[in-house]
Amino acid sequence: MGISELLLHLADPQAIKTLSFMEKMAGGLLVTFLGMGITFLALILLQFIIAMMAKGMAGHEQKSAPVQTISDTHAAASHDDKSEEELIAVISAAVAMKMQRSTSEIVLRNIRRIEEPTPLWNRAGILDQMNMRL
Repeated sequence: MGISELLLHLADPQAIKTLSFMEKMAGGLLVTFLGMGITFLALILLQFIIAMMAKGMAGHEQKSAPVQTISDTHAAASHDDKSEEELIAVISAAVAMKMQRSTSEIVLRNIRRIEEPTPLWNRAGILDQMNMRL
């Protein structure tokens, strides 16, 4: 019995009863491999489509990036200094509260920014869930 005949027999519920155990097993394996193969090929095709779209979007982003002038850089640097001072004040207040001491007793020598190990989409999902509970 050929592959096409076996698939035709598997399509008919009455014809399945006439098949032997080995023919049913061969048909099941054939259907499994066909399904997995088609799914695998579709995923590969999807991967190539996403890669092509990413290349297209990366080229589009490079063209539309604004040019930053020296005055913009200076303004951003002064804004960063102010926000950094605020960050130091907030961190020292949090440490003082946790240690139950005055902020004048605490000296912060070094503050390093540690990158968040979770991806951006994960943090966005967490924030979305937290906002929905409010």
